[in-house]
Amino acid sequence: MGKRPRSTAAAAGLALLGLFASGAARAADFDLKDRTVTIYVAGGLGGGVDAYARAIAPYFQKYLPGHPAVVIANMPGAGGAQAVQYLYNVAPKDGAAIGTTNVGPIADPFLEKTPSIYDVSKFGWLGSLATGNTVCAVWHTVDVNSIEDVKSKVVTVAATGARSAPTRSALLMNALIGTKFKPISGYTGGTALLALERGEVDATCTTLNSLRATRPHWIRDGKLKILVHVAMEADAEFPKVPRALDFVHDKKDRDALEFFLLPYEFNNPYYLPPGTRPEVLAGWRAAFDKAAADPDYLAEAKKRLQDVDVKSGAQVEALVGKLFAAPADVIKRTVEAIDPTGKVVEAPETK
Repeated sequence: MGKRPRSTAAAAGLALLGLFASGAARAADFDLKDRTVTIYVAGGLGGGVDAYARAIAPYFQKYLPGHPAVVIANMPGAGGAQAVQYLYNVAPKDGAAIGTTNVGPIADPFLEKTPSIYDVSKFGWLGSLATGNTVCAVWHTVDVNSIEDVKSKVVTVAATGARSAPTRSALLMNALIGTKFKPISGYTGGTALLALERGEVDATCTTLNSLRATRPHWIRDGKLKILVHVAMEADAEFPKVPRALDFVHDKKDRDALEFFLLPYEFNNPYYLPPGTRPEVLAGWRAAFDKAAADPDYLAEAKKRLQDVDVKSGAQVEALVGKLFAAPADVIKRTVEAIDPTGKVVEAPETK
């Protein structure tokens, strides 16, 4: 198993608290007039992360000092890790670049067998827009009607990478409850759903938020058969669908599943590169809070069928701290369960 990220939750929290406190008084020094802000989306065009970013982008422009132009840049490579690495290593630290990501790259530093090249505690967390509610679901024509059926029949799953969130959710189900999901890697968020619709794969393991934002008619018209919630709580629209937790009774396995689900508590987070000045972090946090609470934004999100469950930058920092505080044996069991070696194949069109 790879090394746990070096920084500790306590040290990271104290450092960020100090930065925020010193920067709050100087937030007025932050101005983006005549600048262009780029939101680097760790996902493909048409995916859920992309849809949420495009909905809120005009409201960042509204509330950022200087009212800069705001554009989207999609970086779906390596399950979204390409964009996170870009923010960590390359992007400007003056407030003109922020990132938003799916769960995969947040969990990577804890779940990879090789050391990560970025440390999530060093990002300047602005907040998050949703709580993850992952489900595994099959297309309506597939001869599978329950999660029990997947214990006796191989079901292919579209995935964005060998270590992406859909892959990990599928492999975790295999390890903990005995299913036979087979992830097919190499899609983007948008093409994964096209592959499902075209019959190239049987299933998807993604969030209901993403599906509601990008394919609401699939849910409305019964195009998907939802088999299991890979989430802490069942979605209110599908109360009869079981949770993965309902099938896991061994304490070590339950602890592993709950650790795996922790990053979904701050789904679709937004963040600044490490080393960003305190006044920039303070200014961006203020703009994020105002944008996420704007009645027009919330109406737009509702129109797009996006469930908004906002967490502040401080709340996201606290959840990141819980990741760092997880016991080593819990992380080890989780890593073992989601190891993709020999279990994931690449989509033919991506070769």
